[in-house]
Amino acid sequence: MAPHRHTGRRRIALTGSWLAAVIALVLAAPALLPMPNLELWALGMLVTEFSLALAGLAALGAGAAVLARRWGAAWSAGVVAFVNATLLVAGLLPPVSAWATARELDVRLSPSRYFGGLSSTAARGPDATVRYARIGGTDLMLDVWRPPRPTGAPAPAVINIHGGTQQAGQSLFPRWDAWLADSGYVVFDISYRFFRSGDWRTTPGDVKCALGWVARNAARYGADPDRIVMMGQSAGGYLALLASYTTAAELPATCPAPQPDIAAVVAWYPPADLARPMTPSFRLAEPLRRQLTEEGPLPSPQEAGRVSPLTYLRRGLPPTLLVQGGRDFLQPAADTRAFAGRLAAAGVEHRLVEIPYADHQFDLSWGGFGSQITRHVTERFLREVR
Repeated sequence: MAPHRHTGRRRIALTGSWLAAVIALVLAAPALLPMPNLELWALGMLVTEFSLALAGLAALGAGAAVLARRWGAAWSAGVVAFVNATLLVAGLLPPVSAWATARELDVRLSPSRYFGGLSSTAARGPDATVRYARIGGTDLMLDVWRPPRPTGAPAPAVINIHGGTQQAGQSLFPRWDAWLADSGYVVFDISYRFFRSGDWRTTPGDVKCALGWVARNAARYGADPDRIVMMGQSAGGYLALLASYTTAAELPATCPAPQPDIAAVVAWYPPADLARPMTPSFRLAEPLRRQLTEEGPLPSPQEAGRVSPLTYLRRGLPPTLLVQGGRDFLQPAADTRAFAGRLAAAGVEHRLVEIPYADHQFDLSWGGFGSQITRHVTERFLREVR
């Protein structure tokens, strides 16, 4: 009588366990397997960033399977329990690894902020939007974010350069700008003319044009022109490195502008060596260098070298912070590690922070452990060089 009495419960538990396993597998697939397009890759990035939710779903499924087995289910309950347990381990790997990295870096993570403020795109608006140049009929704009409680002394300036694979305006991730301003920096988040076919100098030249504008106008916004930090993500990180590492003779600005010394560079998952052979179809450097040197054949190593920040390494370059995801699909961690090694060989002061399992653009998640670590190490680095 007992087995019959539990038949309904057993079916519900077993169905719930399989449903949890199927949903978790569908969510985990973009994070665990190579994806055929960027849309599915982006889904996988979000799943990785919030994998504790995946782990929670798998834990519920495993618990339901245990109940189903207690109520008489045999082999099927064991199979689904194994599937859910495997997914539970997969879901726990990114946060547990991030926690271990945070301990090594002496960074305190906040579990309560993990799901708080999911997106970096939501924030208060900038204090001002200004045209810094008009070139060829195109208005180049920047947003200014000022500290809410100015101290009276000039604050360090941060020029933030967005990444992306298409033409876009400034302040794509305004929550990072607002956070920097709240931390005591005057932030200038700039637009630029995106990479043009066969013209590799224009885009970084626009960045240098913005740099000159900031140097001339810093005092108007309470910023110190002698303490300017270049910061960028992805292609923006590449531009931050290239604009900071090249002289005016090697790479001129696209407008008449002074070229001040740079206090520091912060580059998140930047392609730095465009001459290196590329194999994965979505690797960031390949479409970038195709765009820079016309959409046809890949450039020669000599041409690609002129476009690469790696080419301009020498002593005396500004201190550089590199932040890299360990599982970055577009900018492999091995490439950034190799670049850090070349910085060391050139005698450039630098730091590399690698976040295990984090994918490209992990900073889109504001509360994720990767973003929490990045905020701590960036703030520490800027405080030490300011």
